[in-house]
Amino acid sequence: MPGDILPLQTAPHAFEDHAGEQPSIYQKGEFIALGSTSFVERLPNGDIIKTAWPGADRVTQRRRELATEAQIYDRLGEHACIVKKRAWDPDSHTLTLEYMPNGTLQAYLESCGDVAPSQRFRWIIQAAEGIQLLHRSSVIHCDIGPHNFLLDEDLNLKIADFAGSSLNHSATDTCPGVRYTPPHLDWTSWKDPGPEIDIFGLGSTIYYILTGKAPFSEFQSEEVERRFLAHEFPDLADIPCSEIIQRCWLQKFASADEVIELMKNIYAM
Repeated sequence: MPGDILPLQTAPHAFEDHAGEQPSIYQKGEFIALGSTSFVERLPNGDIIKTAWPGADRVTQRRRELATEAQIYDRLGEHACIVKKRAWDPDSHTLTLEYMPNGTLQAYLESCGDVAPSQRFRWIIQAAEGIQLLHRSSVIHCDIGPHNFLLDEDLNLKIADFAGSSLNHSATDTCPGVRYTPPHLDWTSWKDPGPEIDIFGLGSTIYYILTGKAPFSEFQSEEVERRFLAHEFPDLADIPCSEIIQRCWLQKFASADEVIELMKNIYAM
């Protein structure tokens, strides 16, 4: 999917899927990860640089997606919930961003499961506030999940990876996983994606933050989609924020503002 980042240990295998289009770019720093849109490297000064994959297959689309990501960072400006953009070079198709030392939210929870409830609730608020900013700026992320939230040195959560996002109602061909996407959507929904896509993903992200696993992690994708379509959700009986999670999945929130308001009212935050 656009912008999807492969872990470092699996990234080399991605080259096997692009036989004949090995990257003809000069190495800029330490290789970090590989996505379908770009290479991710860490520069000597510590920043992260994303370079559009230069192979012949989809090269124009990849460059366009990375350019859109740069536009979105400009639209959003500096904000506590957004990774900082350092620079965009349209000639080399490279986007430079601040480095986030604690990696993705998903990887952090996988390796550090013992996280205080107060920290988990703070992440939930920060995730909702980030989505609120996006939607107020006419941006739909389209791939909200724990893999696209990064953590800074103080464990503050920030949204990242806008390569497959929609700006000003633009179409997108991103294909997020079924656990983070409303099950009723068809391909026409991606011509003008709406906020409900991100809010559903927020519900699944909150579930992940509180449980350390994805919704229906024990099932294959087809079964997950069937259950979500039938409104058969994971058991939320002993999970905090269960009302918020379920309302996200049922599309009962009109905006991220409502999620934040309910969260703060319930937990007096």
